[in-house]
Amino acid sequence: MTRETLPGGAVVVRVEGELDMATSASFEEALGPPEARGQLVIDLTECTFLDSSAVRLLVGAARAADESEGRVSLVASDPGILRVLEIAAVDTMLPVHESLDSAL
Repeated sequence: MTRETLPGGAVVVRVEGELDMATSASFEEALGPPEARGQLVIDLTECTFLDSSAVRLLVGAARAADESEGRVSLVASDPGILRVLEIAAVDTMLPVHESLDSAL
C-alpha cells in the first residue's frame, strides 16, 4: 500500500497484491480518517484479489465521502477485480475508471 498526495491535493492510495483480511488494516490506515478526505483515488490496477473485508472498506469510503462531501474514485481494469466490484455493487456507489488520469 502506498499513499501519495498529488500537487492538486488529491490523495492516491495504490494497492499492490492481495487486499484481504491480512492487509485490510494497512489499507484502512492508508485511506486516512474519513473527515480528512477531499478527493481520494483508490488505484486497484496492481491489486490481484479483493475479499469481503476490502469491499467493506470500499463501501465505508463511499459512505464517508457522501457524509463529508468528499469524492472517492476507483481505478481498476482487471476483469476479476471488476467482477467483485460489480457483485458487491461497489461500482454503483463509486465511479470506476480505467486509468488514474481519467479518475483525476
